[in-house]
Amino acid sequence: MTWLSLAFRNLLRNARRSITTIAAVALGYAAVNVLGGFATYMFVSIREAYIYDQTNGHVQVWKDGARAYGGSDPGAYLLSEDDFEQVKAFAEEDDRVLLAAGMLEVKGNLDHDGVPAFFLSRAMKPSAQQAFYDAATALRARNNARYRGNPITDDTPFAIGITDGMAENLKLEIGASVILMAPTVQGQMNALDAEIFQIMDMPAEALNGRLIFMPLEMAQNLYDTGGVTSVRLLLKDGADTDAVVASLRAKFSDRGWEILPWYEVSELYNRTKKMFDIIFGLVFAIIITIVTMSVVNTIGMAVVERTREIGTLRAIGLKRPGVVKLFGIESALLGLIGASLGFLLTVGFSLAVEAVKPLWNPPLTTRAVIWQIKLVPDYLLLSFGLLVLFTFLAAILPARRAAWRGIVDSLGHV
Repeated sequence: MTWLSLAFRNLLRNARRSITTIAAVALGYAAVNVLGGFATYMFVSIREAYIYDQTNGHVQVWKDGARAYGGSDPGAYLLSEDDFEQVKAFAEEDDRVLLAAGMLEVKGNLDHDGVPAFFLSRAMKPSAQQAFYDAATALRARNNARYRGNPITDDTPFAIGITDGMAENLKLEIGASVILMAPTVQGQMNALDAEIFQIMDMPAEALNGRLIFMPLEMAQNLYDTGGVTSVRLLLKDGADTDAVVASLRAKFSDRGWEILPWYEVSELYNRTKKMFDIIFGLVFAIIITIVTMSVVNTIGMAVVERTREIGTLRAIGLKRPGVVKLFGIESALLGLIGASLGFLLTVGFSLAVEAVKPLWNPPLTTRAVIWQIKLVPDYLLLSFGLLVLFTFLAAILPARRAAWRGIVDSLGHV
């Protein structure tokens, strides 16, 4: 009879206690990985929403000082038309880059029937913006609709999209005509007629009453410039971000530009990741402690109940390390079976969530989105190994105590 089969039979002798311990391990494993899967979903959602939904791209090119500038001169830190064309030429020659899109930040007033409203806009060529949206997978509503109304294309330079909040505040409908007013880069007031094509779904609550979308051509006409505030590069593979940043910095090292990867610009992602790393670490430590104590209690009770059996095994020649080995294998089996069941629970719960598509309202958003449990192989394997290891180690102390007890004392135990 092998050590493994003997350990398994011993577990069956105390089936109720073994099942309780296995359930504790399984639920602990599932709890850790469901939380880890949700945290990963949060990280992925924030990352992809920033890169794709907010059209920030994987890499951004700014003129030095532009991001910190808060003055009233709209042309103070613009990249020139020639600068933009050179970055576009780099993108066309680099196979890692899908596109380079110019973005012009615009501030001004929108007037409808004499009622003004302040607006912010991050203007971009409509076809470029659509390329960003097509790559997005995060923060999706069930119907996946981004707006009500008509599509804005490169052939509709007079069309704009407004947010739900602005539409509600100004009583605007699709098809309404408005006037956009803003100072040009020369400091003169300019005005353009525009037509509302879209009422947009705005995920960021703080911008719901102010943000509008306009084509880059309209924004440049409004500011009377051919420049852009920044250039956003969308990559085919996000893993190439650092390499593309290094290539851009090497090629344009003498330009006085800020060339930044997305994660250096997105403070929300960095803060949220740090927060969830701390939460996940604490929860994992708590669950591991509970599971370990449960196994210690199970093995400790088993040792007390089997003291005479241990004495008999010692009397027929089993060495002290053999006793420890036997209980260690039993405990490891508890961890192995429990973690395996926990894995099935985790996968089952993830598939159920994916099928049901439950909705929730994340902080700072105005819409309900589908939440997910993203299974991470590294988390699954690491937590599996750690749970089996800790359940094995939990048996060492009580088993050593029993093994080092005298044979006569063990046989006389009542």
